[in-house]
Amino acid sequence: MEDLDDSDPIEGDMEAQFNKAAAYLQTLANTLPQDKLLHFYARYKQATEGPCNISKPGFFDFKGKQKWEAWKSMGDLSKENAMKEYVNAMRETDPEWELKATSEKGGSSSWVRVSTLQQQPEDITKDEEKNSFDWVKENNVEKVKNLQRGEMMEKDENGMTLLHWAADRGHQEIVKYLLEQKLDVNAQDSEGQTALHFAASCSHLEVIRVLLDHGGDPTIQDADGLQPEECAEETDVKRMLKT
Repeated sequence: MEDLDDSDPIEGDMEAQFNKAAAYLQTLANTLPQDKLLHFYARYKQATEGPCNISKPGFFDFKGKQKWEAWKSMGDLSKENAMKEYVNAMRETDPEWELKATSEKGGSSSWVRVSTLQQQPEDITKDEEKNSFDWVKENNVEKVKNLQRGEMMEKDENGMTLLHWAADRGHQEIVKYLLEQKLDVNAQDSEGQTALHFAASCSHLEVIRVLLDHGGDPTIQDADGLQPEECAEETDVKRMLKT
């Protein structure tokens, strides 16, 4: 765990600085290696939830175990120090991040997709080791349609359903199929986010339309009190979700 340099204080309000860095990370997620994303993930969870308080994922949930182990390694690190380490790591990653974040369009929300860690290209995994979430992330419609009912109803370590993941990735055909199988369109993950929150954050207009047509509720608030509209940056998305 990195040492904090007291001689290099972080300017401004720590929580505001942390939220700004967390929002800016979304613009970098596709360019960062897995170990760096895990570094940020662990400190984000520690800063927002405190010490790891969930059970270790199952043996075959490789990505889930990586995330759990990274968070667990934070031990009893205080939320404030986790925020400091997060911001310091952002400075090391991009020394000009504050200037860039300020100039970014929108981005004032501190809402961060749980799936940010997963936006890297998928690991090379043998088909026999893949699960229902892998098939959804890969947009493998045929495999998803062959899933048993119990597999369709599974949730990952963050409480996300297959519908959350399909909405996050913008896989419209899978979203529609899952809804036709009567999956709960308004199911909330451990952060209180619905599939609409994910689709809105990613600006997937067609997916948003499908979710709304199947009863998606744009008034549901997540754990931070944000409705899907408030997680969106695009004007068209906000207009579609206006309540």
